[in-house]
Amino acid sequence: MVQRGTPWYKNEKGLFAVEFKTLFSVLKKHMGDGDDIPYFFRELMAMITTVTEEEWGTCKDPSNKVKADNSIRTYVKRATLPKKLAQAIVYRLTPEILVKRINERKHTVRKLLAEDLQPYDATMDADNVAKNVADIIVEIIQISAGLAPKSDLEKQQQQQIEADLSRRFGEFLLQETDGYCPFPGCGRQLHIVNGNKTSPLYKVSLIDKSKTSSIDNLIALCPNCYTTYQLDDSKQVCKELKAAKRILSIHKQSVQLLDNMALEKGIIGVIGKIKDLKQKDLVGASLDPKEIKQKLDPDKDLAIYGVVNYYVNTYFLKVKEIMMSLDKRGIIDYEETQDQMKAFYRNLKKKKLTKVEIFNEIVDKIHRVSLQENIYCQIVVAYFIQSCEVFDVITK
Repeated sequence: MVQRGTPWYKNEKGLFAVEFKTLFSVLKKHMGDGDDIPYFFRELMAMITTVTEEEWGTCKDPSNKVKADNSIRTYVKRATLPKKLAQAIVYRLTPEILVKRINERKHTVRKLLAEDLQPYDATMDADNVAKNVADIIVEIIQISAGLAPKSDLEKQQQQQIEADLSRRFGEFLLQETDGYCPFPGCGRQLHIVNGNKTSPLYKVSLIDKSKTSSIDNLIALCPNCYTTYQLDDSKQVCKELKAAKRILSIHKQSVQLLDNMALEKGIIGVIGKIKDLKQKDLVGASLDPKEIKQKLDPDKDLAIYGVVNYYVNTYFLKVKEIMMSLDKRGIIDYEETQDQMKAFYRNLKKKKLTKVEIFNEIVDKIHRVSLQENIYCQIVVAYFIQSCEVFDVITK
């Protein structure tokens, strides 16, 4: 049971959990290699999280080494980490790196490390100490961040729920993510590669835990983000996950929509010619794209306006020349391509996508067909914006 208001609590085995100051002291003793406390603390943080010291949010100026070092010396005397630090890193933990670093140590070192921690867990030995230490420090960080650990019964119930959701919805949700954890700030791959074999590595979570398990309220996460989110009742985190789910859903629906629509394979030749352009080829070929403001309002869509305006100004005349040349040679049907681009836009517009979303989805469609870099696909879409196939004239 967790004893609120104290850093000590008993786990399900009836053993007292390890305080951070104790764990840090043991790790430094066996892995510190003579490093001073601040240096080893930073090394430990580098092993357990992707968050940099500048992002910890505990030191106003980490570049002030004396002040930062003094802060760190106070951290390692505590039973838990500072809450602000823990909250900054709890969703960006890399326990697998810590496990790897401990397992790289000699058997004798791992054995001594295990022996020092056996008062907290008698099953510790040289073979399992790395995984156990990583589990302990993850739990310390979760508790420090204000996330209470679950009992073994709660964990078992959660595992059963997750297994059922994965069986029913896992394949669809994994495809929806394109194989990467969509939790804000994560991006881990949701599969592992062992030799020639690839295995999925993800968990299915409810987004809003107060609602039912509909496909719109489920998301595939990496095991680390999943485990932490099950302990977290933050409305802000839930809101961020809902936003991530919306982006995933829109993209998947757009892919399905555009997959059923043809795109001239000759576009590959167009992009190939664009990639071959040199600076001298563009001299004197610039265009002042006054019409862009008729379709993109810089006050509302500044980012996409800037991108499209630049590409049109720099490449439009040359891309048109390439298109006309390849059309005459029968490599691309220019009129058919115009119709296809217009159809892409009309169908995406019906889905009430924003202009940025429409731009990105058409770029992605061209990328999937051509397997060319997105930057060149963007140039092509910008061309069709200027030539009036994509986006309507803004009505005042």
